[in-house]
Amino acid sequence: MISLWFAAIAAGLVVLQTTWFSGLYLAGFSPDLVLLVLTFSAHHQGVQRGQIAGFAVGFAEDALGASPPGFSATIRLAHSAVAGFTQGSISGDAFVMPMALAGLAFSIKIGATLLVSFILRLDHVAPRIFSWPTLTEFFLTILFAPTVFMVLRMILRRLSPRSG
Repeated sequence: MISLWFAAIAAGLVVLQTTWFSGLYLAGFSPDLVLLVLTFSAHHQGVQRGQIAGFAVGFAEDALGASPPGFSATIRLAHSAVAGFTQGSISGDAFVMPMALAGLAFSIKIGATLLVSFILRLDHVAPRIFSWPTLTEFFLTILFAPTVFMVLRMILRRLSPRSG
């Protein structure tokens, strides 16, 4: 049930980022908040639930965007799966751990984007990946990770069944 809530939050962010927040940037760039929500969810829920949530949210992203069907779904599935593998194996403080997970997930996102674009022969994607905006998005995503994870931890505590 918790996985559905995080997938709904991520899907809501997809809708907001493609509509209302499309013009909202920090220094001309925006962090990938959907990646952060999916990474947090997969890290706490595991690989299988992370993959399902990532694929579903990516599919919603494909439906709202101009990318080929399944493009974003495959990429979101990939970085969510890797984040799910970290369940129980990475622990740390509330500052470094989210930043490390965000950096890992973003790197997987870049790798998966390059691989899928190569397979689909989308030659216009690679030059966009190796650009200043992508590097800035990477650093902004890492910078926002501790705050987003803190908010999501509060939501997780609220959604988790209480013992006793």
